[in-house]
Amino acid sequence: MKGHPFDVFMAPRSVAVIGVSRKTGEGSFNVIENMKEFGFQGKIYPVNPLASEIMGIKAYKGVLEIGEPIDLAIISTPREQIPRIVEDCAAVGIKGAIVVSQGFADADAEGKILQDQLTKTARQRGIRILGPNTLGVVNAFSGFTSSFMPLRRERAPVGVICQSGIFFVGSSLFTGMLGKGIDLGNGCDLEFADAIEYFGADDQIKVIFAHIEGMKQGRRFFEMAKRVARHKPIIVLKTAKSQRGKQAASSHSGALVGDYEVFEAALRQAGITPAHNPDEVLDYTKAFLHLPLMQGRRVGVITFTGAGGIILIDALQERGLELAELSPQTIQKIKDLSPPWMPIHNPLDIWPALMKHGLKHVYRVALEAVLCDPTVDGVICIAIAPELPEQTYLDVTGVIKEVATSFHEKPVAAWLYGPNQPSVAKRLEEEGKVVSFPTLPRAARTLAALYRRRQFLQQIPSAAPKFPVKKQIREAIHRLYEQGKKKIEAEAVRILDGYGIPVARSYLCRDLPQALRAAEEIGYPIAIKVSSPQITHKTEVGGVVLNIRGPKELEEVYNSLMQRVKGKLPAAEVEGILVQEMVAGGVEVILGAKRDRQFGPVLIFGTGGIYTEVWKDISYGIAPLGLQDAQRMIEETRCSQILRGIRAEESYDVNLLIECLLRLSQLTLKVEEIQEIDINPFIVFPHGGKAVDVRILLGKEEIPK
Repeated sequence: MKGHPFDVFMAPRSVAVIGVSRKTGEGSFNVIENMKEFGFQGKIYPVNPLASEIMGIKAYKGVLEIGEPIDLAIISTPREQIPRIVEDCAAVGIKGAIVVSQGFADADAEGKILQDQLTKTARQRGIRILGPNTLGVVNAFSGFTSSFMPLRRERAPVGVICQSGIFFVGSSLFTGMLGKGIDLGNGCDLEFADAIEYFGADDQIKVIFAHIEGMKQGRRFFEMAKRVARHKPIIVLKTAKSQRGKQAASSHSGALVGDYEVFEAALRQAGITPAHNPDEVLDYTKAFLHLPLMQGRRVGVITFTGAGGIILIDALQERGLELAELSPQTIQKIKDLSPPWMPIHNPLDIWPALMKHGLKHVYRVALEAVLCDPTVDGVICIAIAPELPEQTYLDVTGVIKEVATSFHEKPVAAWLYGPNQPSVAKRLEEEGKVVSFPTLPRAARTLAALYRRRQFLQQIPSAAPKFPVKKQIREAIHRLYEQGKKKIEAEAVRILDGYGIPVARSYLCRDLPQALRAAEEIGYPIAIKVSSPQITHKTEVGGVVLNIRGPKELEEVYNSLMQRVKGKLPAAEVEGILVQEMVAGGVEVILGAKRDRQFGPVLIFGTGGIYTEVWKDISYGIAPLGLQDAQRMIEETRCSQILRGIRAEESYDVNLLIECLLRLSQLTLKVEEIQEIDINPFIVFPHGGKAVDVRILLGKEEIPK
């Protein structure tokens, strides 16, 4: 990509190495030695005030003494010296600096101050900074690396972005799949979005992998990744999910670590493939490089072990795939080779047939038949990795490879079992048309990733529907915020009603006479609920009474409700009682929104009511939502099965729920004082629905919009 900030980092013509070691050889961690061994052909200027030359190259006491044009500086000195060194680099026109040194925001308060100085210098002086706390970059195509760790030079079409140099070492030495790499370290200047943009435009890179602990510009990353994922697969391994993991990540890279559930929702919405461990990263990378995408979810299985087929059935279903129903033509081809008593179905157990016709012939016929079958979208082959030379008759890898090569429109995955699995798998993958997996669940999981990628690419991106926020609503919310209101309920009902979200008819009443008049106007039966900024879960303090059928009953329950609340929370500020029309039946869901510190407004949908926290059946979406995003959010939840209608039940008004999510998306985007919206429950019916319990939290924070 011409003119990108990372150009000077990935292919510099001249490099100043500041703070380089004078030692060479194994264990010296000499950047210049590593650079030369990796194949760098450009000019190198060592900077070390204690040396006159290093590795036969003239050394300088400081970067100001060099007097030659320099593209890039690699800095590895005590942290206190680095702000001045970066200023000197900017003064002589150096375009980029890799700060290897640790001890910045990853360490302590003083380090955070020093890192902020680097960020300020980058902004003011126009020099771009990678790091601090980084190995820098690797480019196996140009032959340049700033790493002090030894790496293999493999021109693999894979771009790696990470916050820890160990992913360079692992990707290079253990997988051979590191073509280009960027270690962002603490990311004081250049961030994930910059690296994603760079690799997205790089024709030498076919697959992008990112390891993310935390980030500072989540919203920018989301928008950039969403664009790049349209033409290039992106795999993300997010670590620091647990609280202890978050603490470790914060001290490791000094980055902001948010809620994992929100982060993963952002990945899916952007079309990124989430990985949960290094095994998945390796599997998905190989699959995206070598296999076509799955057009559908139907999988054909060829095996000569019934148990293996059963294991695979469970693995496929757990990952949203299904066994293909083989066509009559395919079944007949296998019947012609099988004994008459043998039932033919998927998984296709060819053991009885091979006893008569030989393994390789039967495997070829079966694989060709299944790949030709229009009811099959992908195939998993179960085969043996023979150990002894006299067992070569059991080796069908040549057959699998040959047939898969001629049927290149459908992915073929293989599970080879036996002690010789690694070497046989390597031989199978040589032509790049088949990918082998050490376990059946990993094969199923990877085909599912190929299917999800295809689904994403088939979706036509839809613009977020426009639901304008009226001036009166903006002004009302702003006025409440200026009055110091932090949490609103009765006002929230009016705001949402005015914005087009159906709500149960409600009145906030300060005393019993007001409550009686409101009930008469609404009409019995009614519900009453305590209204207090300090009370979130009203049922837990006895603050809700439903199905009140007349004024006498209202008088009785009103007083008892107030007594219960005062008894349990005497310090709570009770604003009054919300008198509300009784909404019964239907399905209870939760609708909501909150401002996330990384991604800005995030929408929430799931199973609602008093068991929301118990079931944890929640999905998330990043605003602004498009129609497909809102549909996906609903489909991801278990309650979507109920909403579609079970058995003879009528389906519920999903279109209304979609519209509500889209409206909430626009409302939180347009009104910055809204920090959270909580509608729980929203009761939906086959036709229509109403918000029953509503609250809005107000405030302003310096977080993404």
